[in-house]
Amino acid sequence: MKMRNFISSDWVPEIFLATRKNYGAAALLADVRAGFLTSIVAFPLFMTFAIASGVSPSIGVLTCIVAGSLSCLFGGARFQIVGPTGAFAMIVFGAIGEHGFEGLTSALIMASIIMLIFGMAKIGDLIHYVPYPVTAGFTAGIGLSIIITQMGTFLGLQLDCSPTSIGERLYCYVSCLPTMNAHSFFLGASSLLFLMTIQKYRPNLPRYFVVLVFGIVFSLIFHDKGMSTIGSNFGDVVCHLPSPSIPPEVFTLSNLRKLFPTAFAIAFLGSMESLLGAVISDNLSGQRHRSNMELVGLGIANLGAAIFGGIPATCALGTTSLNVKAGAKTPIAGLINVLFLILFTVCLKKYISIVPLSCLSAMLFSSAWSMTAFDKNKYLLLAPKSDSLVFLTTILFTLVVDIVVAVEVGLILSAFLFIKRSAQTTTAEVFSKAVRNACVGEDECECVKISGHLFFGAAPILHNALKALPKTHNTIYIDMHNVPFVDATGAKVLKEFIAEVKQKNINVMIGGLNKRIIKVLKKMDLSGEFRGHLQADQDQSID
Repeated sequence: MKMRNFISSDWVPEIFLATRKNYGAAALLADVRAGFLTSIVAFPLFMTFAIASGVSPSIGVLTCIVAGSLSCLFGGARFQIVGPTGAFAMIVFGAIGEHGFEGLTSALIMASIIMLIFGMAKIGDLIHYVPYPVTAGFTAGIGLSIIITQMGTFLGLQLDCSPTSIGERLYCYVSCLPTMNAHSFFLGASSLLFLMTIQKYRPNLPRYFVVLVFGIVFSLIFHDKGMSTIGSNFGDVVCHLPSPSIPPEVFTLSNLRKLFPTAFAIAFLGSMESLLGAVISDNLSGQRHRSNMELVGLGIANLGAAIFGGIPATCALGTTSLNVKAGAKTPIAGLINVLFLILFTVCLKKYISIVPLSCLSAMLFSSAWSMTAFDKNKYLLLAPKSDSLVFLTTILFTLVVDIVVAVEVGLILSAFLFIKRSAQTTTAEVFSKAVRNACVGEDECECVKISGHLFFGAAPILHNALKALPKTHNTIYIDMHNVPFVDATGAKVLKEFIAEVKQKNINVMIGGLNKRIIKVLKKMDLSGEFRGHLQADQDQSID
């Protein structure tokens, strides 16, 4: 019975739990409506994110179909819309440039396995412990990177170089300014202005789809003006699934060493975005997702995308929010969204190839600027200096190096700053003469009163306090009533102090210990230094 409850509550996909009771015609109609409205926004966006990732729109649509379907069938959240997103654009672009598309596929297979392990090991909730300045920093950095990489397309430049860094790219843009296509720039600028205006005054309008139609009409009128289009750069949009395949050397040792950093970055970032989308949809709908099942579903979705030649996919935050607001009831709305994406691709195939790339760049500019969220995150610049430092450092490393290093640096910096702040909350007061009745009778003794966690970051505070004692009395009492936790470093400082004063025939009493600390100290006391020196919490603390 317990096993049955465990399986039904934790590892059954949400689509089965959501439709097993009271799912009728009204709910289906609501899902169809939500799926249709969502697809209108998702269709142009997923193509633009594919282009920003350095692959054709066909691969973006393919990823939506495969990953979007599998996520709905196996995920643990009710309203997720999964596909290529701006969060992955720079990772995919860099991976393809360094390892080729086959290398990206191998990394995506590894990432899928990591996501599955995240879910099955039930560490989905732990990802929420990543500090917000880190997530806000690399998301803003990705948004700025997308804007910079798309500037050449937005201006209609004919680039004669292949820049690899932000500085080189900007220099290349400036040197190629004479090649700017006026029609491409006009279309991009007018599209971006329209998107910004509609977002401000009519946010519910499917502005990306409107801009896509505008771009098609503009291209039909000015088809002979030398504008770069989807067809001229990427060929026709393919409307069928390729044969499933797996690179032959996915799990070789050299491949694992070379691609694991990219794979982990995809898994980490995809998991973060997916769970963030699930939390947002929960807040909008009043429902509740299951983090670990969602990660399992995301792993299956990305594995399917890799096998069929797709790119990394995760929750698209904007379209997921729209799915909820449009009245979706179950994950079937996500499946309906996929069906409409297929329908759009088939029906609009000949028109998609003539969409100007500057039009899609305007969409990416708008979406990328939303990713930066500077208007919402400006308070981070007014937050404590440590949080501002983490935020700005993560942005800088995302722009200058890559997102893998940015996340690593952000997390390490956050950890060190947290340790520093935690250590500052630990205090050690020294009393050269004090009276304590319970332990040493009426005799005077030297005392140290510690408050706060006694861990490696605060160990120097205790060390300095003990060193400051004059050591002129027969007894030294260490009051630890207000110490909830001691780690190995704190215990080492105490042991070394006891060993030192023993040579001077001074007795040390450590009082006010809770049972957990006593147990830990006895376990770590291999040399027996603490024997006879520990007292439980019934002692009275020093006044």
